[in-house]
Amino acid sequence: MKTEASMIAEAKLGDNAVEEINSEAGSLRSEFTPPAIILALTAVLTIIAFFSSDSTSHILVMTLIWASAATAWNIVGGFAGQISLGHAAFFGVGAYANAILFVNYGVSPWIGMIVGMVAGGVLSLLIGIPAFRLRGPYFALATLAAGMIMFYLSVELQDLTRGHVGMPIPYEPGLANMIFENRWSYVVLAGAFLALCVFVSSYILRRKLGYQLAAVRDDEDAARALGVNAMRVKLIAATVSGVLVGGLGTIYGQYILYVSPNSAFGIEFSIEVLALAVVGGAGFIYGPLVGAALLVPLSNLILDQFGGGVPGLHTLIYGIVLILVVLFAPKGLWGFIQQGIDRWKLRKSRDGTSRKPAAKTPPGGPTLATNEHEEDSHG
Repeated sequence: MKTEASMIAEAKLGDNAVEEINSEAGSLRSEFTPPAIILALTAVLTIIAFFSSDSTSHILVMTLIWASAATAWNIVGGFAGQISLGHAAFFGVGAYANAILFVNYGVSPWIGMIVGMVAGGVLSLLIGIPAFRLRGPYFALATLAAGMIMFYLSVELQDLTRGHVGMPIPYEPGLANMIFENRWSYVVLAGAFLALCVFVSSYILRRKLGYQLAAVRDDEDAARALGVNAMRVKLIAATVSGVLVGGLGTIYGQYILYVSPNSAFGIEFSIEVLALAVVGGAGFIYGPLVGAALLVPLSNLILDQFGGGVPGLHTLIYGIVLILVVLFAPKGLWGFIQQGIDRWKLRKSRDGTSRKPAAKTPPGGPTLATNEHEEDSHG
């Protein structure tokens, strides 16, 4: 049975289909709307962080960082339906690329971020070429293995990465070093990067590539039969996702001023971005944002309240929330909200139709104008 996304994809796979439906100006407006909303929200959060404590500001920064990571994962995991458990590899390679360049060679993190984005994209492409020949759980296991390989490489290459000791980043505040004295500055930086991730997601979703990814996600064999190059579109999605996550690794490293195998390549990163996207609504633009806005503050609140007294409690909460969402909101919280809005609109339209008075014929029969028109039509 074909889903709505599949039918839309089939109808819009032609080369000029998007141009036939929307004008270029209207399409650009729709693509800039989501990031504009994020930038406005960032401005509000910056004001809040400016007048808040360090702990509150830290939660805001981490929420924006995790929202960016989940949004980037959503491009391949939500739009294309390819469940990746190896995004820690791209995050870590971006973090280490910047840390090595900044600590060892004094290269600005702004340049290091570009290098990290390129490294993340290239690594994602190299992993995707063999991994995308697999499907379902086999693909997920392949990406998990890739992430673990990168973790062990970061441990063993001690001359380059300093192994388990990690790489502390010197605290030298300055815009050129991407190190700030105030946390609200990191809110601005993380919010701007989140707006970039949302813009890229919105651009992909509203283009031919987005419809092709939807077709591949719903039924890859049917998509191939329709002429979609499934390998090509999945590699594009994975590469874009890797580029964004690699850049985010630089921001995270410059924020916590430390990069280690556990913080950069740990499996926890891959699991958490998946959980945020699934809980919020994988496949939706705003889904990962909702998941991050709910789970990241909740996790920090649990850690603040219980500390190390109950090890793994926040992970247990994550699992419970994930199970509840899968059971009662399979499309995620944003999908659940969207369904509620659609039902409300449908009910409202039905009520409006039922209350609309039926057209009545005047007591004297057809009007004079109608009779004159009939006479003219008959000659």
